[in-house]
Amino acid sequence: MNNHVYLSGLPTTISLFYNVIMVLVMITILNRGLKYVLPGHQLKRGELLTVYVMLSIASAMTGHDMLQTVVPALTHGFWYATPENEWQQLFWSYLPSWLVVSNTQELQVYYQGDSTLYTRHRVGMWLMPTIWWVLFFSILVWVMICLSLWVRKQWIYQERLSYPVIHLPAEMTAPGGALFHSKLLWLGGAISASIALINGIHYLIPAIPEIPNRQHEIGLLFTQKPWNAIGWTPVYFLPFAVGLAFFMPLDLSFSVWFFYWLWKGIRITGSAIGFQSLPRFPYAGEQTTGAYLTIIAFAIWNLRRNIVPGFRTMSKTGTSAAKKLDYHLPWELWGGIAGIAILVFWMRQGGMSIGISLIYLGLYFLIALSITRLRAEVGPPTHEMYETTPHNLLVTLLGTRRIGTGNLTMMGLLWGFNRGYRAHPMPHTLEAFKLADIGQMDRKRLIGAMVIATAVGSLSAYWAFIEMSYRDGGLNYPGWGGFDHLQNWLYAATSTDWVAVGFIGLGSIITTVLRFLRFRFIWWTLHPIGFALTGSTWTVGWLWFSIFLSWLAKRILLNQGGIGAYRRAAPFFMGLLLGDYLVGGSWIIVRLIFRIETYVFWR
Repeated sequence: MNNHVYLSGLPTTISLFYNVIMVLVMITILNRGLKYVLPGHQLKRGELLTVYVMLSIASAMTGHDMLQTVVPALTHGFWYATPENEWQQLFWSYLPSWLVVSNTQELQVYYQGDSTLYTRHRVGMWLMPTIWWVLFFSILVWVMICLSLWVRKQWIYQERLSYPVIHLPAEMTAPGGALFHSKLLWLGGAISASIALINGIHYLIPAIPEIPNRQHEIGLLFTQKPWNAIGWTPVYFLPFAVGLAFFMPLDLSFSVWFFYWLWKGIRITGSAIGFQSLPRFPYAGEQTTGAYLTIIAFAIWNLRRNIVPGFRTMSKTGTSAAKKLDYHLPWELWGGIAGIAILVFWMRQGGMSIGISLIYLGLYFLIALSITRLRAEVGPPTHEMYETTPHNLLVTLLGTRRIGTGNLTMMGLLWGFNRGYRAHPMPHTLEAFKLADIGQMDRKRLIGAMVIATAVGSLSAYWAFIEMSYRDGGLNYPGWGGFDHLQNWLYAATSTDWVAVGFIGLGSIITTVLRFLRFRFIWWTLHPIGFALTGSTWTVGWLWFSIFLSWLAKRILLNQGGIGAYRRAAPFFMGLLLGDYLVGGSWIIVRLIFRIETYVFWR
């Protein structure tokens, strides 16, 4: 309901889901009490972290860029079809009946509400599409788990990436609870909690003054060309973002806010020069697409010494070499291949050709790997990638004429979980394996727990969204844009967009140069991930100033007190994060229980 009705306070648009942290805090408190009531029966650290992993993956499946935007696809193409948009003539015949719901009489009830899902006819009508979609997403995450197992050795043990997002849950579940004994934690928590509490009361009682931590938008100051090209530029102090960004590597947090302003400067320069022949200048989406693909290409290249020997080892099942390299167990290879084969079969039955299916999935998993790498190395508060999607890349590179109506229709149907990637599940699978080492968890049991969380989360999301629509009316919930894109693709057939391809190449070249400079010069601090992250995402606009403040504080601490000062200050920034999550998240719970508008600490 928080996603559908209010469209704000969205936990799954943040890298570290605040709803999961709130539950983990409650379980941790109860677990500490259990220690005194039933000694020896409390949950161990690994069990607490397993709960965190399962909740994170289940929340990702129900998230803002996953099933929240997939469930509407089941009905949208039929309910919103009109004589003017000609959807019936354009693509109705290409929609697979086993994946959608087209019963006109039932759609009337579904969208108008004041009814119930719980009749034999309606449950039976929704059962088949739900089973097929839950199967699809379960297999999709299974392949992600296999990929995470492949990169685990390189990205966890050899490159020793920092995994900033999981610092808080790892410290919260540490034996002895040392984090909660830190005075700095409670100081940071008191500051952020006070801001959320006072602003929440102000929202309900305006006579009480608020703390203006997000009331400034400097873009409104510039009304004349070329300066008005700066666009929306908020200056918000978000305590949780300051806390999260503190655990980003210093050069990466610097790169994020630096490139955010560099992109602003490029837009202003383009407006001043007057690029009339390039209305989409600077083609930020295309440049960041090239950047992301190049980042993951280099990351995969670094994996070559592990992956290529792995293929040779896997062909000799049962040898002593295979037993030594648990990283290259055969089932990981065959499990991933089997998963992709099932996905291709699923998409082929839906009307997509095998060739396009393989390219589509290849691009999807490359993007998934790039997001996972981004989270593991940088750990930004969010990782929106609205323009970098398989369907955008295919349409740009091949054009809609070559792709064909059947393929385009399936791409439109799959648009929902390929539009932003803020709630992408794959980063959580790799972080789970990092937490497995921290909590000394059994890896095979953890894999089973992730698969269960995926299936249960997907099924729960479908049930919740459908039940809410019958009760409140689907018209009260936000629409869905996949078939609008499909309509444009079919109305205006296109060929290869060579200008866009050129900017994809430019983004790749810039990323390569930045990477070369980082390896060639020790003093070079700009990271290509900052260039990719800030180009085409508006979510970073909410966060850039908080990231800047965190970078500034961390830089001062390291310059004045070294790594020791950084470690001593870490609980304070965890407190900023925790206090904002607990009190700000509590206002969201109040809103959901009483169905009233309340203060929203994020979005």
